Amino acid sequence: MRNLDQFEFKCSTCDEIHKGMPSFGTNAPNYYFSIPKDEISERVFLTTDTCVIDNENFFVRACLEFPVIEYLEKFSFGAWVSLSEENFYKFEELFDKEIREDEPPMFGWFSSWVWPYYEDTENIKSRIHFRNYGIRPYIELEPTNHPLALAQTIGISEKDLYKIYEYYVHG
Repeated sequence: MRNLDQFEFKCSTCDEIHKGMPSFGTNAPNYYFSIPKDEISERVFLTTDTCVIDNENFFVRACLEFPVIEYLEKFSFGAWVSLSEENFYKFEELFDKEIREDEPPMFGWFSSWVWPYYEDTENIKSRIHFRNYGIRPYIELEPTNHPLALAQTIGISEKDLYKIYEYYVHG
C-alpha cells in the first residue's frame, strides 16, 4: 500500500510527469451554472462552503471521498449537496462549532458533476456527515448501482485517477 503523496504518472495530455495529488472540486452547485450571468448577483449568495439560490434552494460543500485501490488514503473531491432549508440553517449553526462529529448526518441530494469519468451525477441521494471544526463534512452517497456510488464503495483505480487529474488540470 502506498500514500497518495507517492502518486505520480506521465500525463497523456502534456507528456509531463505529475507528482502528488491535489484536491479537485467544483466551485458551485450545478444549479448555479444554469442561471444567466446577469442574474447571479441578484439571485445567488455563494461562499466557499454554502450557496443559496433565490432564497429557496440551499446547498453546502463537502468532500466526496473515494478509496484508491492500492493506496492508504482516499481521494477527495469538493462537491455540493442540496439540503432542506431547516438542515441548511442547522448546518450553518454547527459550522463554527469545535466538536461536531457526533451530530447526526443530514439528508440531501448530490448537486455536482464529477467529470469526465462518471455519467450524470445529479440528484443521487446523499448524507452529509460532520467532522470536527476545520475539516469539511464528507458526503456518503446512497449505495446504488450508479458508477459514482460504486466508486465510493469499491474504490477507483490509478487509471481512473489519471483521467480525473488530466481533466481538472488540463480541461
